Amino acid sequence: MLREPYSKHLDDGIFELRGKVGSVISRVLYFFYYDGKIILTNGIVKKTQKTPKAEIDRAKAYRDDYLERCDKNEKV
Repeated sequence: MLREPYSKHLDDGIFELRGKVGSVISRVLYFFYYDGKIILTNGIVKKTQKTPKAEIDRAKAYRDDYLERCDKNEKV
């Protein structure tokens, strides 16, 4: 698992992968799934120091939707 400054746990199993090119700071939010799989949920270009709560909530909603669909279709 990557550690800071490349990756950071945000909340409730949601992590962010950090990237910077010049002055542009990008983040991809993700979570860990069955058998070590990493599922990417959403990405943002950060304009503030803190990751917006709305983006974390969006990642949680995508995760919950993914897990619900996977439960119906077994392992993905």
